Amino acid sequence: MQNHSIDLSRDIYYQKPYSELYIEDECELFDYVFKDGDKQVLFRSIKWPIKSVAGVPVKEELYDLETPYGYGGPLTNSDDEAFLQQAFESYRRHCLAQNIVCEFIRFHPFNSVSQNKSLFDFIAQERTVVVVDLAVSTEERWARYSKTTRNILRKAHKKLHKHVGSQDLDKFIRLYEETMDKNAAADFYYFKPDYFEKLAAIDGVELVEAMLDDEVVSSGFFMHGNDISHYHLSANNQAYLRENGNYLLLDYAFEQAKEKGCRWMMLGGGRTSDENDSLFKFKAKFSDQNLPFYIAGIDFMPEIRARLNKLWQEQHQNETAPRLFQLYRK
Repeated sequence: MQNHSIDLSRDIYYQKPYSELYIEDECELFDYVFKDGDKQVLFRSIKWPIKSVAGVPVKEELYDLETPYGYGGPLTNSDDEAFLQQAFESYRRHCLAQNIVCEFIRFHPFNSVSQNKSLFDFIAQERTVVVVDLAVSTEERWARYSKTTRNILRKAHKKLHKHVGSQDLDKFIRLYEETMDKNAAADFYYFKPDYFEKLAAIDGVELVEAMLDDEVVSSGFFMHGNDISHYHLSANNQAYLRENGNYLLLDYAFEQAKEKGCRWMMLGGGRTSDENDSLFKFKAKFSDQNLPFYIAGIDFMPEIRARLNKLWQEQHQNETAPRLFQLYRK
């Protein structure tokens, strides 16, 4: 899948208003730009203080970096390897001078910097994400669906109607939390109420609802950029699961994104990396095109990161430590 014509600088995940959704009292947005003529690299992440590990206070003034929820990673307009090496060396010196221990990156699947593995101290494919080609016609896209999926969509289109823009975000929040509870989701997937208000206010973000009469059956946030739209957060009314409102949501969102000039819709992956993950299998009903999702790490202070991870292990001696780059954050 070629991505050379995609301008990721216009992607919603690289916009400051999106990154700022994840800023809390003790952290800040951390930007660093390296330029050489027309070539540049933008590094953007969230800077957190490391105050304690497993309840043990950390006395030194230390920080770490992490990509905001979703996708990110260093963004560049150049594939010159010598330039990229120079940019990353400058970035490493800058972070080291600020007592930053390490950085954890969740790479945007269309960001080709992830292919320059020598730039990172750790990089791995974490899972696979589903991508929908919006260049094909509606008829061609439907022809690629299974017979069962087409039948479900026809019934949903007859029975349900869609509504763009919620008059009641509290309703979405309640349904979203019920959906997360049903899926036994990790704390990572829960957000404060004002998060949803700020998300809805970002240019290009829409909340779409599938309705049965006056009742919300399914709803989801979709984020439209220049070239790529994203399926962000969704919720299902547990009393109306048999109505398959999420099918209608996605089918409408594909058409909406195409009208806005987007080339791709990213549906994301499953809740886990398992190829039999139920959420991944649902998304794969709409497209057989996938991209790898990479995670990466940069060690600015490798000895200190190792010491912090060891401290976590010492406090959890009866547990098998998961293989996490920032284990001390667990």
